[in-house]
Amino acid sequence: MKVSGICLSLLFLMAVVPAALGASVKSDYQKDFDFDQLRTFAFKTERAGNDPLATNTIEAERIQNALAAQLSANGFTQAADNPDFIVAFYSRTQTRTRVESTPSFGFGRGFGWGYGVPFRGRWRWGYGPEIWTTTFMQGCVMADIIDAKTQELVWRGVVQDTVHGIGQSEKEANNAAKDLVKRYVKDTKKVAKRG
Repeated sequence: MKVSGICLSLLFLMAVVPAALGASVKSDYQKDFDFDQLRTFAFKTERAGNDPLATNTIEAERIQNALAAQLSANGFTQAADNPDFIVAFYSRTQTRTRVESTPSFGFGRGFGWGYGVPFRGRWRWGYGPEIWTTTFMQGCVMADIIDAKTQELVWRGVVQDTVHGIGQSEKEANNAAKDLVKRYVKDTKKVAKRG
């Protein structure tokens, strides 16, 4: 009985944890803007002094190339002269801590009422939860779509995910760009349906 309970718990955790740790994509946009007029794009190149990408040109180039590839794959064309929209992007990383626990259930070796150290002959009813913390690096890539004619922000997307090492790897940048452009295309289709 104990072995099957442990196996079921492990299977549940293996199914839930990857879903909880996946990338989070959020966006906001002007609901009345005609996105169909945006076909060509260029990148905003000037950066603020406090922007980490101003000094990390390797990561900036990696993200820009990934965004350009994803936009091109979705039918947009990069144009140096007179683009329809400008893409500005930003990146941040931050150390985060997550508190996790196992569920408290069942009867077992510590049966009774009271308190004790888990799994060491404690005196209480069932096995209580185990609690632990996990420290990880969370990365965020934000992309803005700016109407080149009016210089107005018309769409903003943010993707957050766990990153490894210094900044983001090429794979992580590609995944972030793919998620952002996918959300942009989805949002523009929503606007087109309303119009």
